[in-house]
Amino acid sequence: MSNKYCPRCSNSLLTPMAYEGEEIDVCRKCGGMWFEKNELNSLLSAFDNGNDAVQFEEQLGKRLGQTDADCPQCNAKLHNYHLLEEFQVEVDVCHKCDGTWIDHDELEEVKHSPRLRDVLTSINQKTSWKTWLFQFLSQMPVEYNVKPHRTPIVTWALIIINSLIYFSYAFNEDMTMQVFELFASTPSDFAHGEHLWTPLTATFLHGSLMHLLGNMYFLWLTGDNLEDALGRWRFLGLYLICGLGASAFSIGMNWNSTIPSVGASGAIAGLFGMYMLWFRHASLTFMIVVWQKKLSAAWYFLIWLGLNLFGMAVGEGGIDYWAHVGGFIIGVVIALLLKNYVMERNPVIAMLAKPHAQLQR
Repeated sequence: MSNKYCPRCSNSLLTPMAYEGEEIDVCRKCGGMWFEKNELNSLLSAFDNGNDAVQFEEQLGKRLGQTDADCPQCNAKLHNYHLLEEFQVEVDVCHKCDGTWIDHDELEEVKHSPRLRDVLTSINQKTSWKTWLFQFLSQMPVEYNVKPHRTPIVTWALIIINSLIYFSYAFNEDMTMQVFELFASTPSDFAHGEHLWTPLTATFLHGSLMHLLGNMYFLWLTGDNLEDALGRWRFLGLYLICGLGASAFSIGMNWNSTIPSVGASGAIAGLFGMYMLWFRHASLTFMIVVWQKKLSAAWYFLIWLGLNLFGMAVGEGGIDYWAHVGGFIIGVVIALLLKNYVMERNPVIAMLAKPHAQLQR
C-alpha cells in the first residue's frame, strides 16, 4: 500500500483510523480527513441527517476550479466545490478517483449537509399566490423556517388553554366582568397590594376573539421552533417568565392606572425577542396594502417594535405597549444569555446563522 500525504500539510503522512464505522485516512497535524470513493456516502447515510441514501457528489454546489493540492490517493489535482448550492463551505474533490478531502473545521457541516440542503430549499422558497392570499385575508405573516423535529406539545397546550379560558366567559357579559375584575392586571390594584396573582393570570385572558386569534397565531408561529430548540419544560418556564416580566413592566410604568390589562401578547413578545436572535435564517412575510415581501425575522420584529414605540409616543389607547416592549426586552436578554446553549444543542440552527448560508428573500 502506497503512502498517502495530506494535501494541506507538506510531507505529512495520513494515518488510517476508524471513524463512524468507516476506515478513513486522517492527518494528525491538521485533522483533515480523506474519504475514498463511496466512504463519505456510507458515513453520511448512517448519520442522523434526514437521509439514509446520500449521494454526496450529487448535492455539491458550484465548482470553483482546480486547486494546487494533490489527491492523496492518485496525485491528481483536487477540485474545489461549494458544499451545497446554498451553503458555501468549500470542499475538495478528486475527479480521477472520486475521493473527497474534508478539512477538520468543515466536518460538522458536511455531516449535516443533507439536512442543510433540505432546510435551505424549504426556507428559500419564494412567495406564491397562496401565501399572498393567506396574508391578504388574515393580515398575518407567513413563516419560512426549519421544521421542528418534535411535536410542539407545550405550544399546542398553551393555545388550547388560552382558548378554553376565553370561551368559558366570552359569551356572558356578567361573567366577563367578574373574570376581568378578579384576574385582569390592574396596576392600581397591585399598587395597593390587591390581586397580586394577576400579573400571571392576565396573560391567559383575552378581550375579544380577534385578540385571541392574533395572539395564538403568533404563539404557534414562534412557539413550535422555540420549544424544539429549548426543550418543552424550559420553553414553558421562559414563556411564563416573559409573561410575568411583561406584566411587571406594564404595572411599573402605569403604577396608578385603573385600566385593566389582559392578553398573552407580552409573553409572546418575549418569544419574538428569542426568535429574532436565534433564527437568523428565518423569514416572515410583510405586506403593505397588496405588496408582499419576505423579511428576516430581525427586520420583521424590529418593525413591530417600532410600531409599538410609535403607538406609545402618540398615546394611542387600547393596547398595552409597555407589556409588549417589556416582554420583548426580556426575550432579547434571555436570548443573549442562552444563545451558546441553544446553538450547541441545535447544530443546524447554528450553521444556518453562519455567512456560508445563502438566504433568499
